[in-house]
Amino acid sequence: MVKCDKCGVETYMPFKCNYCGGYFCEQHRLPELHDCKGKYDQTRPSTVQVGEYSSSGGFYGNYSTSRIIRPFWFSRKELRDLAIGLLVIVTLPFIKVWSYFYIQPLFVIGIVTILALAFILHELAHKFAAQRLGMWAEFRLSTTGLLATFLSFILMQTSVLPLMIVAPGAVMIAGLLNWNDYGKISIAGPATNIAQALIYLFAHALVLPESVLGVLSIYGIEINAFLALFNLIPFGVFDGMKIYKWDKRVWAAAAITAGLLVLFAMMI
Repeated sequence: MVKCDKCGVETYMPFKCNYCGGYFCEQHRLPELHDCKGKYDQTRPSTVQVGEYSSSGGFYGNYSTSRIIRPFWFSRKELRDLAIGLLVIVTLPFIKVWSYFYIQPLFVIGIVTILALAFILHELAHKFAAQRLGMWAEFRLSTTGLLATFLSFILMQTSVLPLMIVAPGAVMIAGLLNWNDYGKISIAGPATNIAQALIYLFAHALVLPESVLGVLSIYGIEINAFLALFNLIPFGVFDGMKIYKWDKRVWAAAAITAGLLVLFAMMI
């Protein structure tokens, strides 16, 4: 691991500043966030170096990739991490509702599918938004995120939390971004969940509220709206911090929309 030159936090995937040459964590990777002393002019490098860091801090580049990243491209490691993350998201809710499978199989399959889509589409939205801007972007599992997911599932069983926190990992991005790029990539995930919640809201208006599809639509609204609202927290490594610093109006619009959708689902 390498220590961040700004805060001293050790990280497995540090980011090297192209201007001052320092190594920084995810939170301080941008020149604006680590008081960069180099010549910072908002330009981007023509290539992005992708590789691994040794325990002594040395960098072993695997390859340099053009800033024009192939869209919709996945590495084997990323596909493995996505599959594990998706397996965790699918298995945990199934454990809770498996006893209903023989009574209401459509309900069980629906709940699992809603959670899986909420997670996978959120992460893919971040990835594709970054790739569109010419950045290297891949999903990686997170030990902390996996523990938070498992802990929230346990707390949900005791009614301490209303919903499970879905955070087994995150999309890692390499390349120099300005605040405009950072904001667009960050808003992509919560916006995708809000869009899903609105789709479920529209579906709810078309079916009987007491039917299986009616109940599933409410869960779809609640799960996606809660996930969007959770990620919009303007603190730490959450998407909300980056969005808030980029454009407070965009952050407020997204947070209010997600909050209203959560309230609507809880009141029905």
